[in-house]
Amino acid sequence: MVFNFFFRTLLIALVLFVSYNLPAQDQHTILIEEQAEILLSDFFRNTEKEHALRFFYKEEWIENIRLTVANETNLSDLLSNILPQYGLGVVNYKNNWIIINRSATGTTDDENPLDEHVDYVVGEYKRNPTGEPVELSGHVRDGETGEILMGVQVATNDRKNGVISDLRGYYAFMLPTGKHIINVEYLGYESKELLFDLRSSGTVNLELFKKTVQLKEVTISATADDNNVKGIEAGKEVFSVESIKALPTFLGEVDPVKTITSLPGVSAVGEGTAGFNVRGGEAGQNLLMQDGVLLFSTSHLFGLVSTFNPDMVRDVLLYKGGGPANYGGRVSSVLNVNLRNGNDSKYKVHGGLGLISSRIILEGPIIKNRTSFIAGGRVSYVNWLLRKVNNSDLNQSSAAFHDVNVKVNHVINKSNIINVSAYSTTDQFKFASDTVYNWKSNGAAINWNHIYNKKLLSTFQFSGSKYFNDVFIEEGINQFEYSSSISTLNAKLDFNYEYSVNNRIDFGLHSLVYLFEPGKLTPGQSNLNTEPENLDSERSVESAVYVSNELSLTPSLSLVYGGRYSMYTLYGGTTYTYNDDAPKSVDSIVDTLKYGNSESVQTYDGIEPRLSLRFLINSKNSLKLSYYRTIQYVHLLSNTTAISPLDFWKSSGLNIRPATGDQVTIGYFRNMLDNTFEVSLEGYYKEVENVVDYKDGTTILLNDKLEADLLQGFGRSYGIEFLLRKNKGLLTGWFAYTYSRSERLFKSSEYKENEINRGNYFPANYDTPHNLSLVLNYKISRRFGISGNFTYSTGRPITVPVSKFNYEGIPAVLNFSERNQFRIPDYHRLDLSITLKSGFKKQKSIDGEWVFSVYNIYGRKNPYSVFFTQRGTAYKLSVLGSVFPSLTYNFKI
Repeated sequence: MVFNFFFRTLLIALVLFVSYNLPAQDQHTILIEEQAEILLSDFFRNTEKEHALRFFYKEEWIENIRLTVANETNLSDLLSNILPQYGLGVVNYKNNWIIINRSATGTTDDENPLDEHVDYVVGEYKRNPTGEPVELSGHVRDGETGEILMGVQVATNDRKNGVISDLRGYYAFMLPTGKHIINVEYLGYESKELLFDLRSSGTVNLELFKKTVQLKEVTISATADDNNVKGIEAGKEVFSVESIKALPTFLGEVDPVKTITSLPGVSAVGEGTAGFNVRGGEAGQNLLMQDGVLLFSTSHLFGLVSTFNPDMVRDVLLYKGGGPANYGGRVSSVLNVNLRNGNDSKYKVHGGLGLISSRIILEGPIIKNRTSFIAGGRVSYVNWLLRKVNNSDLNQSSAAFHDVNVKVNHVINKSNIINVSAYSTTDQFKFASDTVYNWKSNGAAINWNHIYNKKLLSTFQFSGSKYFNDVFIEEGINQFEYSSSISTLNAKLDFNYEYSVNNRIDFGLHSLVYLFEPGKLTPGQSNLNTEPENLDSERSVESAVYVSNELSLTPSLSLVYGGRYSMYTLYGGTTYTYNDDAPKSVDSIVDTLKYGNSESVQTYDGIEPRLSLRFLINSKNSLKLSYYRTIQYVHLLSNTTAISPLDFWKSSGLNIRPATGDQVTIGYFRNMLDNTFEVSLEGYYKEVENVVDYKDGTTILLNDKLEADLLQGFGRSYGIEFLLRKNKGLLTGWFAYTYSRSERLFKSSEYKENEINRGNYFPANYDTPHNLSLVLNYKISRRFGISGNFTYSTGRPITVPVSKFNYEGIPAVLNFSERNQFRIPDYHRLDLSITLKSGFKKQKSIDGEWVFSVYNIYGRKNPYSVFFTQRGTAYKLSVLGSVFPSLTYNFKI
């Protein structure tokens, strides 16, 4: 290659020198007459004789090339039209015509053949007289892990041609032959600008590496830089696992759920609580999924730790509304935690050692570049910490959790991919009094992705899950066991049709089977005073069909519109009818109806329209508007503000109607300084019909007539959300503020017994008008980073005694206020963490980091609740009322 380069350079210089004094002839005066088909070599020789000029070339370059001169034309135009079809060019100097082989030099006509560097030469030069475009295709992978990357943008420098890699990391698009600068971009990874010499259709597989602080840039989003402005759907958030890990942790445990509570419109009711609230919705109104598998619990240790293993997570998707038409079943939000695929080219080990738990991940190829696996597990050892607590009940208690996740991905061929995933989580908490709480979640799914052609693909998923909780006393005369469970089977078939670059259609059908086991009580052998009890199970089927169209009407105006038709049927069990002339209660039951397992009890259905609209003011500013209607057919029943293991779900039926939510959102979005800063301001209003609440004094557990004590009413919430986010630079993070209200109304025109708060609006249990979060990450150096997280919220509502009556030593009779008319003290907390990373070589045997975190750095005793004794004395309960430092070592091998 060096010799050829030297030879061509010397040849050009020699020719120019020798021919300097030769007679000149204007190239435009050299006319070539009409000629029949002739070899190019013969044409050169004939032309040299006829016009006293010289051609310089290698015979092998032009071997077997033929040309036909249909009409008289000048020599320059003739050669400029013929030679590029064969990868050749021509340079003329004083009638010395030098033929250049572009395959060796990699140049265009106006570029220096000696200076240009080509990253990829694709295909072989072929005659292409019609100038038809050719296809550039390939796969994009993580250069470190080998994992396929979905959603990578591969496009020409002018953005006129390009594509996004699909679910198997595959990209393909058409380009004319010649030189092209191709940009490859994926958030959180180093961008690449590559020069392609495209000669014919061909394949180029690409690798991207994650960004490091050497680039002086950290990304805190998993979407495109300008997605804040150009994305169509309002209220949508996507977080990469890197941004989640950047936040300070509680005892070293990274928690995706806790991360989203720092966003505007998302809140939690307190420390050590499971679940979260979105735009004034209940915790049970969130659709929770892991890789599309339905979840009913996402926490360990009563909410202190997430069940999601951070080393398994690819990204977290949150819709602060009903979401697109392919989602349904919950009226508040959608949360889907997507797991990544394993490395299909080399084996890797990841892990972490913390103060209360350790984790390990194994991944690698089963069949190289075709089948991969990833498996992860965590185990806890928290009891040593309980022993240090200055509380006799807690330091004699014990707690433990563990979880396991497995995923296998197999590429059958270029059109078919199948993957199987499974998870299992287990928790146990034993009080000093011998009461033991167990709760478990198990689930599995199989996914088949099929590509019919470049426009149409489908995804079929079949999944199942089970959530089980158990409470028992092992010894003594009160020995018993209480258990309940929820099981699901879910089938989904989704299609995506790319009609054009500006028009995409999604459609599909879903079917979900629920089995609720509301409660079973089994007395122990020594417990002679308790009767066994087993409540009737509830079976139901929820099915839906949907269609959605994403359409760009103009460069500025785009929308996603569609709808979902859902139907829900309850089967079997026992139901009751009530006297129409009396308020609904146990005393007004007039008949009991029993149904077989296959008998239909009640059917509900409805249409759920969805609309999202984006108007692009310019490339940096946009307005968005959305409307969602969602129907929820199952209801979470709880005596607590947060989710607890003893909560259970109730089906809609003869006497409980499904909840229907309508939400309108409008927002302004702006990016500044080359997408370094994002600003958004959103306002929303949401109404929910048929929200469920219970009458005062209701017993939820083992109540076979629970529906008689339930009321249904109206809920409304509204708010304004502000977000300022910095995505790039040594200092990144965001500031989020939300002002919102969430209220409930239970009013009856017939019976006051069916009212709450005298039929007036009252704040929901999780109504916190002011919520503020400040999250900052600063890269001190290439290896050191510091993160901080400050949170503030208004105290949540409570009902308190406002007076009491004493008579002759009899314990006080308390007179309580109307519901939720007072509030506990405000909540605020500051967390800090420092990270020390290893070097940033892309190829190294061990990649480790130390993370030192301090949770609640100034020891704020934030109240979780306030309770009152029988005499009216108030006590405040703080779950985590002290400083919690932690040290964690994370590693990759």
